[in-house]
Amino acid sequence: MSSHDYNRYKLAVPGGDLSVGVWEPGPTEPGRVPTVCVIHGITSNHLFFAGLVAALPGIRVIGPDLRGRADSHHLAGPYGMRVHAEDVRRAVEEFADPGPVTLVGHSMGGFVAMTLAAADDAGDRFRGPVLIDGGLPLPIPDAEDSAGRSIHPLDDLNDVDLDTDDLIAAVLGPAAERLSMEFDTVEDYLAYFAAHPAFVEGLDPVAAESFVYDLAAKDDHRFQPSTPVEAMQADSADMYTGADYRDALERVMAERQEDVTFLVAERDLLASEPGIYPPSLLETYRRTWPRMDIVEVPGTNHYDILLSPVGIDACAEAVLGTLPPAE
Repeated sequence: MSSHDYNRYKLAVPGGDLSVGVWEPGPTEPGRVPTVCVIHGITSNHLFFAGLVAALPGIRVIGPDLRGRADSHHLAGPYGMRVHAEDVRRAVEEFADPGPVTLVGHSMGGFVAMTLAAADDAGDRFRGPVLIDGGLPLPIPDAEDSAGRSIHPLDDLNDVDLDTDDLIAAVLGPAAERLSMEFDTVEDYLAYFAAHPAFVEGLDPVAAESFVYDLAAKDDHRFQPSTPVEAMQADSADMYTGADYRDALERVMAERQEDVTFLVAERDLLASEPGIYPPSLLETYRRTWPRMDIVEVPGTNHYDILLSPVGIDACAEAVLGTLPPAE
């Protein structure tokens, strides 16, 4: 028996309608229902969190499809962390009770969560954020600028000669290439993922449902991933150079660093080691933000940290840890 009842809604936001999934818990004690808002990655959607939701009985979970993605793919830009944060804020205001809501972000969703966590009323409205293999500055491949100067993820990247197109290709790789691919059938799309290095042990049913949900039918009856390339490009660049995110990171880490939990996968998007946050960068973050809780999740990659039992257990423990004992 499912621990939640699931429904999907349309919410008016600037430019159109945002699709929002809401998992309501089964019968609970009278009073306020604790609420979590899950924010997905750059080419993903809210259904990728379904495994985590099942591990959170008694908790309401709100999951928007960010603009340009899945059932919100008709919602055009502008994109960027601030715009996504504003959309997520509207979903929270619409579907959550008054009081604090725990922010949970995977991959790019972590950057959105961090941006929202810096709001002026964040102390009263939000808990966390819980960042899942995202949300902190990413490493920079070939970390030198055109003058041969070393670049660090914590640098202001607007001050260096940085080719964000090269960064997208290096960091996202096949995830970026997939957006321009077309598939004759849904089964062909699932076969593509079944052959993906991150899913060699089998395609998890939660992942499969999320991938099918993401497909957009074309006029020629073929299928294509829903995320527009321009959305991915704009959001990728904003994760590296966006002032809104950088300002939010500085504020959150200065004012309530101890509220941040950062879960890290051992392997990257292709299930290779190191993960997208290598050990040397994690050590830098431990020194820079000593009050932040860093949780390394062994045996997981960037995707199955939200799909495997060990990943779900770690993520659920982090989320539950944001709730006061009374709840």
